[in-house]
Amino acid sequence: MGKIFEEHGICAAGKLLPYSEYCMLSEEKIQKMMTRWGSYFINCAEKILDEPYPLLDATLYMQFARMGNRSNFEGPYFKRRSMVMTFVLAELAEKKGRFTDRIIDGVWHIMEESTWILPAHNATNKNNPGTPLPDAFFTADENDDVKHIDLFSATTGATMAVIWYLTEGILDPQTPVIRRRMLSQLKQRILHPFYTYEHDWWMGVKGNRLNNWTPWIVSNVLTVLALCEDDDALRESAAEKSIAIIDRFTRDYPSDGGCDEGPGYWGAAGASYFDCLELLCDLSGGKIDVFDDVLVGKMCEYIMNFNISGRRFINFADASSVVGIGFRLVGRMGRRLNNPRLAAFAANFPADRNSININTNQVYRFLMDMQEEEQIPQPFVPAEKLWYDGLQVAITRDPASGMFLALKGGCNGESHNHNDVGQFILFDGADPVILDAGVEQYTRKTFSAQRYTLWAMRSAYHNIPEISGAEQKPGREYHAETVAYDPASGALTLELKHAYPAEAKIDSYRRSASLSGSTATVTDSIRLIEAGSVVFHYLTIDEPIIEGNTIRFASGHTAEFDPSLTASVDAVNLEGGKISREWKREYLWRINLAAKENITEAEYTMILRKN
Repeated sequence: MGKIFEEHGICAAGKLLPYSEYCMLSEEKIQKMMTRWGSYFINCAEKILDEPYPLLDATLYMQFARMGNRSNFEGPYFKRRSMVMTFVLAELAEKKGRFTDRIIDGVWHIMEESTWILPAHNATNKNNPGTPLPDAFFTADENDDVKHIDLFSATTGATMAVIWYLTEGILDPQTPVIRRRMLSQLKQRILHPFYTYEHDWWMGVKGNRLNNWTPWIVSNVLTVLALCEDDDALRESAAEKSIAIIDRFTRDYPSDGGCDEGPGYWGAAGASYFDCLELLCDLSGGKIDVFDDVLVGKMCEYIMNFNISGRRFINFADASSVVGIGFRLVGRMGRRLNNPRLAAFAANFPADRNSININTNQVYRFLMDMQEEEQIPQPFVPAEKLWYDGLQVAITRDPASGMFLALKGGCNGESHNHNDVGQFILFDGADPVILDAGVEQYTRKTFSAQRYTLWAMRSAYHNIPEISGAEQKPGREYHAETVAYDPASGALTLELKHAYPAEAKIDSYRRSASLSGSTATVTDSIRLIEAGSVVFHYLTIDEPIIEGNTIRFASGHTAEFDPSLTASVDAVNLEGGKISREWKREYLWRINLAAKENITEAEYTMILRKN
């Protein structure tokens, strides 16, 4: 199930437009885009006109292997690409040659990079930790980076393909060498490995579960294919391979369309899958079209349904609470899918309509976004109750009070997993009462065996108890079961025994949560095999006050807890990192409610109210 193209009996054979007939952007469309956005692009380019391109030293690349730092290399890497694309757009708009030399230098820098693969994704380094630099294009070894495509070699390839496509009249009068070299590098670094090799894990040929890498890479490879491959037989076979790969992506996708990587990754997962669909439809002149598929519709609706209020989203897994979604993309989804609610959500999403993100990570999407007409706000009323049976997420909102509750089951083997089975969050509009911290800046530890030594990944820093001194552990075997959802009330009950290891000594642990009006109720019924401790944890944004068995939140909300529990509060020092910037706080606060004595069986109810 879920292999959408296979189920519809759709393949690429005989359906692609010949390269000689294909046109991604006509001169008329380019002119229209520049008429609308040209002044904006020129203004952006003028701000960086005299700024040098950042260096990408070998020792900067080596920092990931040496000390686990990703950001010091990735920052200038991404900035190079953004700068050169900005200059291209400004020159297309102004047509005076003022930005041409900046384009030449930027393209040349990127062509001279030994690899477009990031240090964290460097296959040579992963297989041989003693080699912190890429063995790129120099050997015939199976770890040679020329045989691998990672997320950002693919995004670089697509960006360079679009620049190659748009700059013939800008660069060729200076020297045709530049665009010839671009084309050669694109075929060597992107098209050749895609045509030839099958062992990259994101292709899914071994039956492994896939994540955002798959549609994100395929959408960018298809962009290179569309613009740079003039062999029609290769175009068709590569499109067919792309369809097979993204069918493997949806094979394991939940039938509810939910993204287990969270809203922060939906833009690279479900949304990139939609990019693939648009590209295949474009490449085939409309002959390849699965926009009416039920799962496609649900994948697109996910981002609307996981919105809390404004720019706040349910941020389970590696996700920020504030997500800047591509509202132009979502509006296009609404029209493509004939889904007026999705179009209305996009039209009402809070964003600056007079600017546009120069997106070099999803450059085809960016080209489409530039062509979007202004969206007219229209009435949109979010759903009050939603149940994602695949993800096991229940969502309830009360329109009158603005209160919002979400509770998840699932397992601890999800993509970008946190140990968070049974996690809930409570918001009042866009303001958090009980929150999910999110994720810190990625380092080497984030995707290593040390992942769950990081506090933000641990169940002890989610709104989940420690039982008999044990936290939850990672792995699909740690999961919720006996899931019972009541569609009338929106209440969800989960059996969480198997979310914990054996040392927790749990015979049964049932958590239920519901929202009625402005009151949320969370009930935990625990039965242990032998007497053990119970400590509940809850994260909140500002320091709360404990008065007896009442918690008073800085927001004015209150929570009443069982008097058999003793309350304390810890400050979680965010050390000025990514989570600190996102919540605009130096600290988060962890409420701890500990049973006064070991228990074998007990039931605890917390009642949270808006006063």
